[in-house]
Amino acid sequence: MSDLNKALVQKFFDIYNQGAWGQLDSLVSLDYIHHSNDSQLTLAQFKRGAAWLRAGMPDFQIVSEDLISETDKVAARCIGRGTHLASFFGEAPTSKTVTIYFTMIYRIQNSLIVEDWEAADDAYFMKQIGASA
Repeated sequence: MSDLNKALVQKFFDIYNQGAWGQLDSLVSLDYIHHSNDSQLTLAQFKRGAAWLRAGMPDFQIVSEDLISETDKVAARCIGRGTHLASFFGEAPTSKTVTIYFTMIYRIQNSLIVEDWEAADDAYFMKQIGASA
């Protein structure tokens, strides 16, 4: 089961990297929740956030450095990279490669992602693009 769960999470990353947001529907449950800081987002809200990030860094890609599975959970240590070509918060685009370090924990049930928890280094992201916190 753990290899299947890791493969599901990797497929989620692969689809995310393609920007094929509609294909995510087949990987998550109808009541999917994405936890990010104090926010709980539906799949539709998650997709809007992903599109917002992609608009500022059209070449943004996620690489999973580690995938660890136990029972119904998969933990992922990830690095995302993209070129800062459009403003996120009113800052001028830098045209520099931006790196985002983050960790995710996915809960899987019936071969679907039910919920996930994201911990990203938002302060480092903002520093790289020259945005104030």
